[in-house]
Amino acid sequence: MTLRRALPILLATPALAQAAPLSILGTGAAEHPIDEIAKAFTRATGRAVRTATGNGGQVAARIRGGEAPDVVLNAGPALDGLIRDGFAVAASRREMGRMRLAVAVKRGSALPEITTEAGLGAYLRSVASIGVSDAATGATSGQHVLDLLARLGVPAVGGPRIAPFTRGITAVQAVARGEIVTVITQASEITAVPDAVLVAPLPDHLQLITPYVAAIPTRAPDSAAAEAFLAMASGPVGQAVFRAAGFAVG
Repeated sequence: MTLRRALPILLATPALAQAAPLSILGTGAAEHPIDEIAKAFTRATGRAVRTATGNGGQVAARIRGGEAPDVVLNAGPALDGLIRDGFAVAASRREMGRMRLAVAVKRGSALPEITTEAGLGAYLRSVASIGVSDAATGATSGQHVLDLLARLGVPAVGGPRIAPFTRGITAVQAVARGEIVTVITQASEITAVPDAVLVAPLPDHLQLITPYVAAIPTRAPDSAAAEAFLAMASGPVGQAVFRAAGFAVG
């Protein structure tokens, strides 16, 4: 299937290319696949796409505060809350894929053995610093990782420095620069940073599997074009992009 044939015929018009950029507001875990799909959408239609990114809590707050992009993408529970409260259209809801948490270190570092709970706990208790997504700002994985550290006996005081970041990818970038030793965040945020290495996903019984879901806000300026973008993002073109980024799709 070609990119152009994947879209409704009405979009292949000169008027579309002259329209204002389609606006997408999404979370960091899906930033890179959405950027790739946006490029494909522009190539297929001529319509420019403008993307903006925050953590899950920030994205939800921006929509609730009145921001009106054409498409919003967030972790499933936060997006479903927007639908429930009338900020997004239920019928437009599309799941993009599901993502796991993983551990990263700076490229060139020794890779720890973290495939078991005992190994993961021993490693995290031994390092000088751990990056986490900031639960206080509504980051999707934040509270889960803090609970995990407590379960594994990582002391809140007198142990590794727990460094909160508003976005997981920012924490990964800090690891890549050598500013912190390791990070636990969405795997797609790790693979997007060349100088960081994904060591392994968390063991299954310690995992947080997050569905990432998109929908059209009720105040979207161009819901027809937004529906076409979602058709591409949730169809074969988008599934291939999300799968390549490490998401489980389908």
